[in-house]
Amino acid sequence: MNAVTGNGMSGEATATVRLVPDLTLDCTDVTGKVFNDANRNGRQDDGEDGLPGVRVVTATGLQATTDQYGRYHITCAITPNESRGSNFVLKLDDRTLPSGFRMSTDQVQIQRATRGKALRVNFGASIHRVVAVDLLDAAFEPGKTEIRVQWKPRLNLLLEELRKAPAVLRLSYVADTEDAGLVKRRVEAVKRQLTEAWGAANDSYVLTIEPEVFWRRGAPPKQPEVSLPGSR
Repeated sequence: MNAVTGNGMSGEATATVRLVPDLTLDCTDVTGKVFNDANRNGRQDDGEDGLPGVRVVTATGLQATTDQYGRYHITCAITPNESRGSNFVLKLDDRTLPSGFRMSTDQVQIQRATRGKALRVNFGASIHRVVAVDLLDAAFEPGKTEIRVQWKPRLNLLLEELRKAPAVLRLSYVADTEDAGLVKRRVEAVKRQLTEAWGAANDSYVLTIEPEVFWRRGAPPKQPEVSLPGSR
C-alpha cells in the first residue's frame, strides 16, 4: 500500500519457506539383532541367542552396541530423500564379535529407506572350526613359489579335512631369512592353488582363507645397502 496515495503497490506477494525434517515423522529408525547363527543359514531360528557387545556402524559414523540379548537401536539413522527414498548402509564391526566367531551373513548390508518407516537389519555370526596350516621355506623349491613334489599330496589331505565340516583355513607362513617379496608371492600362490581346487570340486560351502606371515626374528631381514659408482 502506497502511504501517500493509498493505492496498492503490487498485486503479488512472495515469501521464502524452509522445510525442516520432523524427527518423529521423517527420520528412519533402524533396529535389529546380531545372533548366533548356529546352523549358518543366515536366519535366526529357535534356540539361536543374540550376541551382546557387538558394534554396528552406519556410513555416516553413527554407532550402536548390542545389549545382552543381541539387540540394537539407532534413532534417526537417516533422513531419506522425500520423493524417492535413500539407500541405507550398515556395517558390523567383526572385531567386536566374540572370539572364534565369523560372519554367516553379509558384513555390510544395504536397504532402501523411506521417510517415516523403520528398518530392521539383522546380522548372523557363528563359531567356525579353524584349520591351521604352517608353511616353511623348506616346503618350497629354493627361491620359487612352487611347493616341493613330496609335499604336494599334503594339499589334497588338507582339502579332505576341510570338507568334513565348515571351517576357516588359517594359512600361516613362518619366515626366517627369506626375501619378504618371495614370502608374499608364496602365500598368494598357495592360497590361489587351494581356492582353485576348492572351486573346481564344487564344495558345499564358501571357503575362507586367512593368510598371515610370522617372522622368527620379528621382521623381514634388512637388505644390504648398494652403493652406486661415484656416490659417497
